Order: sequence, then C-alpha cells, then structure tokens
Amino acid sequence: MKTYEGMFLLDAGNPDFEATTEPVRAILTRYGAQVLSMKPWDERRLAFEILGRKRGLYVLSYFQVEAEKMTEIEHDLRLDERVLRSLILRKDKITDEIINAETPATMPRREEEVTAEPSDRRREGGDDFRGGDFRGGDYRGGDDESR
Repeated sequence: MKTYEGMFLLDAGNPDFEATTEPVRAILTRYGAQVLSMKPWDERRLAFEILGRKRGLYVLSYFQVEAEKMTEIEHDLRLDERVLRSLILRKDKITDEIINAETPATMPRREEEVTAEPSDRRREGGDDFRGGDFRGGDYRGGDDESR
C-alpha cells in the first residue's frame, strides 16, 4: 500500500464537517483505502463559481491505498458533484508529525486577526495592495510633463 496526500475542495454549505466530507470518505473506503487523517484546511470564497458554488471548504487528507486503485478513485471523485476539485499526490516519506500537523483551520487565531476587519487593514496601510494607495514612489497620475 502506498501513502497519498489529497486536497479536496468541497461544497461549504453544510456546517457539519463529517457530513461535508462523507463523499470523499465513501469513495476512499469503497476502494479499500485506510484514511490516516482528514481535517479542514480552510473555508474560502472562490475566485470564480464552480458548479454554481461561491464558497468552498478545502480538506486535507492522508490515506493509504493500493496504487492500482488510484485511477478509479480519481475517476469517482471527478464524477461526484459534491467534490468540486481534487488533487492527490503520492507521499513516499511521511511522518506522523506531518500527518497530525495543524492546518490553518485548526490553528488558534491571533487576537489582532480576529478583531481587525479587512477594510481596517487597508486603511492602516497594510501589506494588501488591492484597493489601497500606491506608496512606493512619486506617482502623480495623469499626463505630467515635468517627469
């Protein structure tokens, strides 16, 4: 049996993690995979709609399965509409420390991240350039003949 790392993008409509990840678990167990770990990575607004969904839950999973079964697993993942995207990589050398490591969703958030709104960070001149002003040089805009 080989060890694999899978990142799955699932519909974020259900707040219950077990119910949300059920399609992935069902496909993996159908082919005899042993799930070592399955944990949420992050829930985000998607850059573009995928199958009509605007938000998605990223799930990180480590599992072991026979290499011959991977083609069928990937095929079934593509067919299931509840699995928006998937990426599976083979991991030859993996430790328990990596499997049990914290993910962004399971890490405790810093107090300043919880209280600061995104609009506040832009106003305060944070490192987010989108929507902020350009402070990197002398830019006046328009047609300036004095340059």
